[in-house]
Amino acid sequence: MRITPFVRMQLIIFSIVTVIAVIAVAVFYIRVPSMVGVGEYNVEVELPSTGGLYQNGNVSYRGVDVGKVQSVTLTEEGVVAKLSINSDTEIPNNSIASVHSVSAVGEQYLEFLPDPETESTGNIKDGAVIENGTVPVEVGTLLDQTNNLLEQVQDTRLRRVMDEAFNAFNGTGEDLQRLLDSMALLVGDANENSEAIVKLIEQAAPLLETQTETVGDIRAWTANLAQVTDQLRANDPQLKDILQKGPGVAKQTQELFASMNQTLPLLFSNLNTVSRTLAIYHPNLRQIVVIYPRLIAALITALNSEDARNGANVDFALGFQDPGTCTVGYLPMTSDRNASAQTPRDLPPGMLCRVPQDSNLGVRGTRNFPCVELPGRRAPTPEECRTGYVPVGENVPLPQGLPGIDVPQGFLTNANPGADDGSPSVYATTYDPVSGDYIGPDGKTYNAGTGSATTSGTSGGAGAPRSGSADTGAQPQEDNSQWQSLITGTVR
Repeated sequence: MRITPFVRMQLIIFSIVTVIAVIAVAVFYIRVPSMVGVGEYNVEVELPSTGGLYQNGNVSYRGVDVGKVQSVTLTEEGVVAKLSINSDTEIPNNSIASVHSVSAVGEQYLEFLPDPETESTGNIKDGAVIENGTVPVEVGTLLDQTNNLLEQVQDTRLRRVMDEAFNAFNGTGEDLQRLLDSMALLVGDANENSEAIVKLIEQAAPLLETQTETVGDIRAWTANLAQVTDQLRANDPQLKDILQKGPGVAKQTQELFASMNQTLPLLFSNLNTVSRTLAIYHPNLRQIVVIYPRLIAALITALNSEDARNGANVDFALGFQDPGTCTVGYLPMTSDRNASAQTPRDLPPGMLCRVPQDSNLGVRGTRNFPCVELPGRRAPTPEECRTGYVPVGENVPLPQGLPGIDVPQGFLTNANPGADDGSPSVYATTYDPVSGDYIGPDGKTYNAGTGSATTSGTSGGAGAPRSGSADTGAQPQEDNSQWQSLITGTVR
C-alpha cells in the first residue's frame, strides 16, 4: 500500500497533536512532575484530628490554592497531613495551619495564614513540620450536644425562654453591637496577655483542689440555691412587677440627680469643709460625747430629789464683785441704754472681756478658749489663735464716778485704806440645815449648832464644833477639812 504525501502529512500532524495532548494531560491533570517532586516542596502539618481533611484536598495561602494534600495519616499524638506546595509560593514560617470548610456539605481544605502576633524569620522550606495546627469543631458533635440540650428542656419551657429572650433583646441592636465590640476588645486584650492568663490558670490549680474538700458544703449551697429559685418561682408575679416598675424608678432617680446637678456638688463641697473642721475639732467633739451623758445623769439626779421641800438638790453661792466686773472690750458706758428699752439693737462683733489672759477677771471667758490647731495657745477665735491674742488694756475703776452723772467739786476724795484692827470680818456662806455644818473663809468646816444633830447631843452654840471641844470658839473639824470634802460637802 502506497502512502501518499497528503496522508503522510496527516499522520505526522495527528502524531504531534497526540504527543502534545499526552504531555498536557500528564503535566496539568495527572501532575506527573509533582509525583516525582518537580516544581513542588513537601511540608508536614501536625493536627489534633483530621477535622474532615482528606487526601487530594486543597491547600491555600490567604485564600489562593497553592497545593494539595498528599496524605493524612494517624500518629500517637494525633494526625499528620503531608502537603505538596508549589515551589514558587513563599509562605512565612510564622503562619498558622488550620482546617476550614468550603461549604456545609463537608468539603474541607487546609489554609495558611500568618500569625499577626509574631514576626516571620523566613519562609517555609521543603521538609518543614508545622506544629499546633487547628481544626474546626465537628458539626456532628455540636449537633449531638445541641440535641441533648434541647431534649432536657420541655417544649413549653423552650417556647417561654424564646419568648422572653425576644422580649429581652428586641430593640437592643445598638446596645448588643456595643456589647460585642467591647467583648472583641476584651478578647483582644486577653490574647495580648495570654501568658499571664495561662499562668493564672496554672496557679489556680491549688485553689480548685480545695473544692474537692468542700464538696459537702457545695452540695448544701446548691440545695439552698434550689430553695431560693423555688422561692423566686413562687414570687414570679412580684418579680415581674418589680421589673416592670424598675425602669420608671430608674428614670425618676435619674431625673432627681439631674435636678440636683447644681446643688449636689455644692453640698459635697460644704461637707468637705465641715469634715475638715470636724477632723480638727475631733477632741472637742469626743469630750462632748463623753461628758454629755454624765451631765444629763447629774441633772436628772438633782431633779429627782427625795427632799420633802420639793426642790432641786443643788447648792448656790452668792457673791458680789468677787472678782470684779470686766469693762474692757465692750461698748463704753456712755452708750448704755435705758433699762426699760425693749427694741433690738445691733452690736459690733467680737465683744468680749479683752483683759490680759493672766487677769483674774472672767478666767473662764472666751479669751482663754484653748486653741485646737495650736496646742498650748488660748484665744477667743481661730484667727487669733494663729495671730495671737492681743489684750485691749487693764480693767480700771471709775475715778470720776459713773458716766453721765455730774459729781460736785470735792465730793470725791482720795483716801488711804485704814489699818486692820484685827477684828474678824463679816463673811456670808451657806450651811447644812440638817447638820449645821458650814465652810469658813479659810476653807475649813465649822458647825453652827443649829442642826438637828445638836439637839440630842451637845448643846454648843453657834460657831461651836460638832464634836466636843475645850475651846469655846468655833473650831474646825479636823476629820472633815480635806479639799475633797469641800466639793462633796455641797453635793447631797
